[in-house]
Amino acid sequence: MNTSQHRPARKGVRAWALGLIPVIMALLAWAGITHLSAQPAWAASSHVDVANLNSDINPSAARFLQEAIATAASDGAQALIIVIDTPGGDLDSMKQITQAELTSAVPIITYVYPPGARAASAGAFVALSAPIAAMAPTTRIGAASPVSSTGSNLDSTLLKKIENDLVAQITGTQNRYGRNAALAARMVTDAASYDDQTALREHIVDLGARSLPELLQSVDGRSITLASGHSLVLHTAGATLTTLNPGLFEALYGFLLNPNVVFLLFIVALIGIYLEISHPGAIVPGVVGGISLLLFLLGAGSLSPNWTGLLLMGLALVLLVLDVRLPSHGILTVGAVISLVVGSLLFFNSDQAEHGPGVNPWIVYLMAAVVGLLSLLLVSIVVRAQRQRRPSGIESMIGSRAVTITPLTPSGRVKYCGEDWAASLVEPYTSLDEGCEVTIVAVEGLRLYVRPGQPPAPSSDHRSTIPPSEKEDSQWETLSL
Repeated sequence: MNTSQHRPARKGVRAWALGLIPVIMALLAWAGITHLSAQPAWAASSHVDVANLNSDINPSAARFLQEAIATAASDGAQALIIVIDTPGGDLDSMKQITQAELTSAVPIITYVYPPGARAASAGAFVALSAPIAAMAPTTRIGAASPVSSTGSNLDSTLLKKIENDLVAQITGTQNRYGRNAALAARMVTDAASYDDQTALREHIVDLGARSLPELLQSVDGRSITLASGHSLVLHTAGATLTTLNPGLFEALYGFLLNPNVVFLLFIVALIGIYLEISHPGAIVPGVVGGISLLLFLLGAGSLSPNWTGLLLMGLALVLLVLDVRLPSHGILTVGAVISLVVGSLLFFNSDQAEHGPGVNPWIVYLMAAVVGLLSLLLVSIVVRAQRQRRPSGIESMIGSRAVTITPLTPSGRVKYCGEDWAASLVEPYTSLDEGCEVTIVAVEGLRLYVRPGQPPAPSSDHRSTIPPSEKEDSQWETLSL
């Protein structure tokens, strides 16, 4: 076997596979991350803080709005305006936000904005939990019926329990602020949704405004009673607007809570670890894969996932590695792809209403196909290269030096010319530690037969260097596969 013939091919596969990692990282960047931008410091005159809720309602959004309410209460703001444009999100995060609104020490004004925006599902609860709820023209609010994260219907008993709880929450809030509770309840029971004109006419919300400055003028002079029982009058006309932005941690955390991003991180980890195991010493794939795995675990731990799915995803990695080691003719790779798809869909797409949206199944199918093709390509090239009949290559290997990378007892693995080979000690040797030098005395298929020690001095007849006890093994010298 002439190993110089297939090493370039394997390096080409490695380079091609490594090229997938920046491509998938680009997909992560495409998924988007909240940009931090410096905003003008509030002036000595009265000011109003502004916080934007323009994403899914998730733990990151809840953390940001809780901190925004605390900041507005501590920096002397006249009020905090929460600008809403959201499709909704998970119930746990919504409850955290609404509790912060209802117990706030600073007046909260929710504003569905810009035109065309929506406060849907959990967003409707956030909008109506403020003392003042406003909407811009052509916006909408409602559609708050509970569903599972996959969009499917819930079990009837579970649905009734969740629905009744949500109806009690939204009617209680509307009654507290003197707004229409009956129509608000229909958002939950009938998935009703209202445009801004209907919401204003039926007094589901308090007022309409075309812009933030107009909103400040409209609420100026209004009296608000806080949770503490303290009443105050708003003085917002001409107030300075100060936008509060997420910190770096909140931005990164929110990015990692996107199920599609979490799944892509797992794929990067899977490819990186797979390449490191199949090509020991490459280092870069292992480092990238390890970092991606840690980020995956950080994001996945906040998604209330199905851990059976995680076991299936881990099984996919095991099967991919075994397909390189064992002659399965691609069967293990097919099993790995199936395990990856089923595990990913189970892992992210829970049937609990409290959980956020699941992963896009088409991303799962696409990435599973990429991983499967990569594995099959790598296995086929390695097997084809090692099966080439190269008598001159076999002859050149006899008497060459290799290094054990696992203990030989008497079988194990050695590294020869940078490649991992199965190896066995010839008699009378029975064991050898890892890291020892050995001499190749025969080759049979994809297995090397070795003895301890450095290679002998160059000789025109390699067979003469084999000890008498190993002469019976010398008949393998001319074998090739």
